[in-house]
Amino acid sequence: MQIVGSEYLDPNILSALPNIEFIARRLVEGLFVGMHKSPHFGYSVEFKDHRDYVPGDDLRIVDWKVWARKDKYFVKRFEMESQLKATILLDCSRSMDFGEDRLTKLQYASYLAASLAYLIIHQNDMAGLVTFDTDIHHYLPARGSRGHMRSILKAIGDVQPGPATNVPQVCNHLAQLIKSRGIIILISDLLDDVEETLHAARHLQYKKHEVIVFHVLDDAELNLPYEALANFEDLESRQIQVVDPLAFRNEYQTRVKDYCEALRTGCQKTSVDYHLVSTSQPVEIFLANYLTFRARRSR
Repeated sequence: MQIVGSEYLDPNILSALPNIEFIARRLVEGLFVGMHKSPHFGYSVEFKDHRDYVPGDDLRIVDWKVWARKDKYFVKRFEMESQLKATILLDCSRSMDFGEDRLTKLQYASYLAASLAYLIIHQNDMAGLVTFDTDIHHYLPARGSRGHMRSILKAIGDVQPGPATNVPQVCNHLAQLIKSRGIIILISDLLDDVEETLHAARHLQYKKHEVIVFHVLDDAELNLPYEALANFEDLESRQIQVVDPLAFRNEYQTRVKDYCEALRTGCQKTSVDYHLVSTSQPVEIFLANYLTFRARRSR
C-alpha cells in the first residue's frame, strides 16, 4: 500500500541531486554517533591527542603504551561525533495554496521538505517536521529511522491549507520547545511582518540553531503578469481588491522587490541563510544548486 505523502518523495528529483552531504555550518552537539564532529571530547573512533592524567580519570582511556615508553601517565582524547538534527518548518497557510505554474507553493514546498528530510536521514542524521499556519499542526521531533521518514511523509501528505500564517509566533514557540541545537529550515512564502519574522529568526539563532530560510514565491506574485482589470482576492483574509495590473505593475514589482530585499539583508546581517525560491524553477535544480553552494561555503 502506498504511504500517504510518498508522492512528494520523487525518485526523479533525488536521482538528479549531487552526492553531497548536507552538513552544518557550525559544529553540532548530539548524543549519537553520526557523521559530524562535535566540539566535545569523549569516546569515539577518531583519536585527537593526549593530555596529562589527573586523579579520577577513567583508567580505560590511559595510554599504556605511552606509559611504557615514558614512565608517565597520559590519557587519550577522542573527537566525538554526533548526529546533525534538522527540523523542517513547512508553512501550510492558505496563501501557500496559490500557484499559476505547474505546482502550488505548498506542493513545491512539500517536495522540497520531503527531499531534504530524505537526504538528511539517508546520511545517518536526524530530521524532524513542523507543519503550521497560525498554529502548529504536526510536530515530529528529529529522528533518523526509516519509520520516522514514513511519519514525515504522512504528515506532509495530510496537510490541508489552513487560515492565515503566523511565522513569528510559531518560530518563537519552537525556540522554547526545541532544546538541542541543530538546523532549523523554514519553508514559507513569508507573507508576514518582516521585522517580526527577522526577530523570530534571531530568537532561534540565540538558542544556538543554524537557521535556513527558503522563501517560496510564485512567478505571478513576483511579476504580476496579468493584463485585464480583475478582482484579486487575499487567500488568507478573503478581502477582494479591484486592480488594474497594467497601471499598478511597476509599483507592485518595486514593492515586492523591496520586501524580498528587506528579508534578504535582514537575514544576511545575522548570518541567517536566506534563499528566494521561485516555483518555476524545478525542485531538483534548486536543491542541486543549493547543496553545491552549501558544500563550497563549508570548505
